[in-house]
Amino acid sequence: MASQRWALDPTSQRVALTVLRRGPISRTDLGRDLGLSSASVTRLTRPMVQARLLVECQPKGRRTGRPALPLDIAAESATFVGLKISHEGLHAVLTDLRGTILTSASCRGDRLSPADVTAAVCTLVDELAEGRPRPDALGASLGATVGPDGLVRGARFLGWDAPVDLSALLEAETGLPTTIDNDVNAFTVAEHWFGAGRDTDDFVVVTIGAGVGVGLVARDELVTGRQGAAGMVGPVLVLDGRKAEDVLTGVILIERISAALGRPLTMEDVPSLPDLAEDDPTLAALLDEVADAVGQLAGTVAAITAPEVVLVAGEGAPLLGRREGRVRTEVARMCPDHLPAPEVVVDVVGDDEWARGAAALAIRAHMGVGPDA
Repeated sequence: MASQRWALDPTSQRVALTVLRRGPISRTDLGRDLGLSSASVTRLTRPMVQARLLVECQPKGRRTGRPALPLDIAAESATFVGLKISHEGLHAVLTDLRGTILTSASCRGDRLSPADVTAAVCTLVDELAEGRPRPDALGASLGATVGPDGLVRGARFLGWDAPVDLSALLEAETGLPTTIDNDVNAFTVAEHWFGAGRDTDDFVVVTIGAGVGVGLVARDELVTGRQGAAGMVGPVLVLDGRKAEDVLTGVILIERISAALGRPLTMEDVPSLPDLAEDDPTLAALLDEVADAVGQLAGTVAAITAPEVVLVAGEGAPLLGRREGRVRTEVARMCPDHLPAPEVVVDVVGDDEWARGAAALAIRAHMGVGPDA
């Protein structure tokens, strides 16, 4: 179900969406981006400024005459809950309309059932909203496919064998309009609108951690594929013909690194490993291989989709510390000769960023974008 959006006509909705994604933006640039005349921009934006849906910002620099005031979204005009569901429990954030995290809350639990998730969400929402107006909508994400019918399938990390209409369960329990999608897709939406992919039309996210996944934006649209299964790139071959999921999945990585160091490790040890590798040739060679595999996977996707930016993230991303250059080299090697290589960004993200991705799903629906709009 779509969020209760502002009562705007379709053109005004486009204006608000552009200001959200591009703001602060001048009225001149806004008209150019949307193909609207100066008079139309003024007519459309004046009531939104008066209603505090848009705000006028201070002009940049000094100019003679009356300064033009850039427009920005009134970020505080709505709030959203983002819920990340994993095999370790639930992590939720409250964001404003710009995706800025205002507060967070967690509920730990091993492989929570759909009923357990539903029961815990109301408590989390109440905790996040304490002392604030009730949130406008809820977004949820998890490591599974979510088809056009809204059913969650393939949630093997959670032990859910049958399809689950989780969106309906959460909406009935919380009373909030609810949008749900795969966690990598949700993270991709947040990064495309508010993060590394902002101002791009073609954008790729590669995640390594509990699994291996890809989020894809083409011509400014999230690509989900049949039954929401686009981006399931675990079987893609890298290095000497091994599957990416057999090289880059967190459990396998930790097993290999533990064997190389002769002591048991966990994912919590991952951030320290690039430093340790400086004095350990065996570990260094292993991390070099990981970087090359990530670069080849990202390069394969980039060769097919021609993105402007590739973001590599996930629980395994810290392993690429001091090896970002190897990733970029592999991506560039696999790009067509006549095109510049995409910008490659390696970022270490945590639970808050994953949950913000879920909130971005709700923001997108609130703004009239996507299948749940």
